Amino acid sequence: MEGVMRMRDIIAHHYFDIDAVIVFDVMKNNLPAIKMTIDKMLFDI
Repeated sequence: MEGVMRMRDIIAHHYFDIDAVIVFDVMKNNLPAIKMTIDKMLFDI
């Protein structure tokens, strides 16, 4: 989860330094795992 928070910080506060290719790659490769984690958290509520 620390990586997600770091990515959010970079996107929100350091947007001039963002490489769109890297952001796209991170989202493409990590979004399914993040979604599974969120779905599990919502199910457990």
